[in-house]
Amino acid sequence: MSERQGSGGADRGANGARHVARSALLVAVLFTADKLLALVRDRVIGRAFGTSAELDAYYAAFELPDGLFTVVAGAAMATALIPVISDRIGRGDREGTWKLFSSVVNSVLLVVAAASIVAAVAAPQIIGLVAPGFDAYRAALAVRLMRLVLLQTLVSSASGILMSTLQAHQHFLLPALAPMAYTLGRIAGAVFLAPRWGVFGLAYGGLAGTVGHLLIQLPGMWRYGGRWWPVLHHPDLGRVLRLLGPRVLGMGATYLTFVVPTFLGSRLAEGAIAAYEYGWRLMQFPETIIGTAVGLTVFPTLARRANEGDDDGLRRTAAWALRLVLALAIPAAAGIVLLGRPLTALFFQGGAFDAEATERVYWALAFFAPALVGHAALEVVSRTFFARRDVWTPFWAALAGLGVNVTIGWGLLGTLDHGALALSNGLGALTQVALLLAISQWLLGGFEARAALSTIARTGVATLAMSLAVWGISLALPGAGLLQTAVALGAGAATFVGVALLVRLREARDLPRLLLGRGAQGPTPGDPHALAD
Repeated sequence: MSERQGSGGADRGANGARHVARSALLVAVLFTADKLLALVRDRVIGRAFGTSAELDAYYAAFELPDGLFTVVAGAAMATALIPVISDRIGRGDREGTWKLFSSVVNSVLLVVAAASIVAAVAAPQIIGLVAPGFDAYRAALAVRLMRLVLLQTLVSSASGILMSTLQAHQHFLLPALAPMAYTLGRIAGAVFLAPRWGVFGLAYGGLAGTVGHLLIQLPGMWRYGGRWWPVLHHPDLGRVLRLLGPRVLGMGATYLTFVVPTFLGSRLAEGAIAAYEYGWRLMQFPETIIGTAVGLTVFPTLARRANEGDDDGLRRTAAWALRLVLALAIPAAAGIVLLGRPLTALFFQGGAFDAEATERVYWALAFFAPALVGHAALEVVSRTFFARRDVWTPFWAALAGLGVNVTIGWGLLGTLDHGALALSNGLGALTQVALLLAISQWLLGGFEARAALSTIARTGVATLAMSLAVWGISLALPGAGLLQTAVALGAGAATFVGVALLVRLREARDLPRLLLGRGAQGPTPGDPHALAD
C-alpha cells in the first residue's frame, strides 16, 4: 500500500473485508439451508433406492450432461465472464453489460443444444465409455436416463450464465437461493414421482427443479435493468472466449476427475458408485458452506483488484480468504471422520438404506477428509489466478491433479474398494492447491506462507483438542443415537472455539468482528495478517 492511500486505504480494506465476510455468511447460510434440503433429498432417495443398481445408472447418466454444463456454461463460463462483465459494470455501461449477457447466453444455448442432440444419438457409446463395467441392465437404463437429463442441461446453461451475471453485480442472494429450487424439485421427484416411475421420477423432478433454478433468478435481472437481445456478437465476446478457451480445457480436466469414480467404480460390486456419491454429498455439506461460500463472494473483489492492477491488494485478500477457509475446513475434515458413521445412520438409514449401506457410505466418507480441505482451499487459490485472467496455470495444475487422482485410484482400488476413489479425489485436489501456491510465490509473492502456517498450526492444536473431546463423549455415551451425536457435536464445537481463542487463532477472533462490524482493523503495510479489500 502506498503512503498516498493512508488511513483511507486501511478503512477501505476493512470495509471490503467486512463486505466479503458478510456476503460469505449470507451465502453460507443459504448454502447450509440447501445442504440441509439435500440431506432430506438423499434420505428420501436412500429410502427408495438404497445403494442399488438403479442408482448407479442414475448417477452415470449425469456424467456427460454435467460435464457439458460445467465446461460450457458453469464454472468455466463464470470465471471467464465475471471479470469481463465486472469491467462493464464498473464503467456504468448498463446496456453494454446486458448486450454482453445476451450474446453469451444465446451462443451458449446454441452450442449446448447442438451438443445435446449429438450426445443423445451417441448415448449408448458414451455410457460404454463412462461406465465400461456396467452390465446390460444398468447400461440400457443409464442411456435412457441420460437422454432425459440432457434437456435439463439446456435449461441449467441459461440459468448458470444468469447466476454469474448477478454475482458480477455483487448480488448473491438469488444465486444462492436457486440451488434450493433445484433440490426441492428432486425431493418432489423422489417422493411423488419415483413410486410410480421409479428412477425416472428422480430425473423428471430434477428437470422441474432446474426450471425453478432459472425462474427464481429472474427478479434479479429485472432489478438491475436486465434486458435480452437476439444477438450473437458483442465487442467483449472475444475477451470472454479468450479466457474461456483454456478454462474449458481446465474444466475438462476437472470433469474427468469426476468421471473417474464412475469409470473405475463400474468395475466394483453393484452400489459402489451410489455409496461413493452419498459420501461425496456428505463431504460437500461442509465444503460448500466453507470453501464455495468464501470463494464465490471473494472472487468479484479479487477481479476488481486485478482490474485495478493492485497485485498487493489481490495477494492480501486471497491470503486472508485462504487462512479463513483453512481454519474452518481442517476441523470439519476431522469431524466427518469422527462422526461420519453416526451421522450417516441418522440421516439416511431406513427403508432400502440398511446398516450395510451405512457402512459402505462411511467407508467412502472417512477417506474424503483430505478432499474437504483440498477442494475448500482450491475454491480460493484457483480464483486468484482467474481474477488475473490467468486460466492456463490452473489448467496445468488440474491436469497434474487428474494424474494423481487416476494413478492412486487405480492403484488402490483392489485394496480400498470405493474408498480408493474418495482418497484419490482428495489427494488430486491437494496436488492442485500445492502447485498453485508454489507458482503464486513467483507471480504474487505467495499467499503469506508464514501467516498461513501459523493458522494451520493453531488450527491443528484446536482440532486435536476437539477430537479428544468428541472421543471422550463417545466413550461416555456409547451409541449412535441423536442425543449422543448432538452432544458430541456440541462438545467438539465448543472445545474447538475455546482452544482456538486460547491459542490466539486470529481467524476465530476476526470473523465474528467482521460479521458484526465491530473491532475489525483495516490492512496496514507490512502486516501479514491484515484484512484486505
